Amino acid sequence: MRYPKILASVLSLLFILSLAAAVFPAEFPQRPIRMIITYSAGGGTDVLGRAFQIPFEKALGGKIVIDCIPGGSTKIGTMEGMKAKPDGHTIILMPEQAWVGFYYSKTYDTKVWEQLTPIGNVTTEPYGFIEVRVESPFKTFADLSKAAKENPGKLSGAGGGASGILVNAILGAAGLDTKLVPFAGAGPTKIALLGGHVDFRICQPTEAIAMIRAGKTRGLAISTAERMKDLPDVPTFKELGISESIILTRSVWGPPNMPPNIVNLITKAVEKATKDPDFIKIVEDQFLYKVEYRPSNRMIEELKIFDKKYGPVFAEAYK
Repeated sequence: MRYPKILASVLSLLFILSLAAAVFPAEFPQRPIRMIITYSAGGGTDVLGRAFQIPFEKALGGKIVIDCIPGGSTKIGTMEGMKAKPDGHTIILMPEQAWVGFYYSKTYDTKVWEQLTPIGNVTTEPYGFIEVRVESPFKTFADLSKAAKENPGKLSGAGGGASGILVNAILGAAGLDTKLVPFAGAGPTKIALLGGHVDFRICQPTEAIAMIRAGKTRGLAISTAERMKDLPDVPTFKELGISESIILTRSVWGPPNMPPNIVNLITKAVEKATKDPDFIKIVEDQFLYKVEYRPSNRMIEELKIFDKKYGPVFAEAYK
């Protein structure tokens, strides 16, 4: 009579062990990891991803395959990552503040960052930079501010996407009545600025540095907490009293419901990769980003703050 009970106990144990094997694989990764980039090849996130791929593979002990899935204002790539099996073999590299802007533009029905698994932050960079032509009468931000206040609605600024909307709203809150001229990306805004079609441009430092070094444009303000070493003469928003720092972060995310042990393995690899000296040098010298690892809890907390503070700005802009 004891045999059925023993058999049931053995079967129960085998079932538990099979579940454990599924959650705690003997080896990870078991195959190449797909890192989804939600933008086109050659863009800022893709270029960063390819630089990060080398130290990340070394830290993880496995191969990373970059998969650019652009379209739908990041929605196509994000949804591909969202529906992936949560075994750690599909992850997303994303500038997550963009999700906030796209949520309020009605691209997303839900706040997807609340469903995905945060893993670790890789870089930080300014979310806003104000640039003018070298021939512009505005030598400083004070010059631009004075002209905008004396001529409400007359000055125009070229801006692309969420950063254009956000910085233009910040200028408005500081009393500068300027007109935002939206463009699809950095290329068209550069053409508009150099052609004299707008008075200033809202962009990223990485999009402006080459023209500044060539003597074609100059920077007036930057949204980092401190001045950038490559642009030491450009004051911060905080110095100018128009806003606190506004930072864009690029981080690694996974599908919902990933096993904690897999998340921990990938998190440790991300942290280790961000300490690689060659990666740091490439990113900070060539991209002007700052390599800065942030754990998942800090990622979520700062994204909540960003959403609470700037969500209403996006909501108003996209009405």
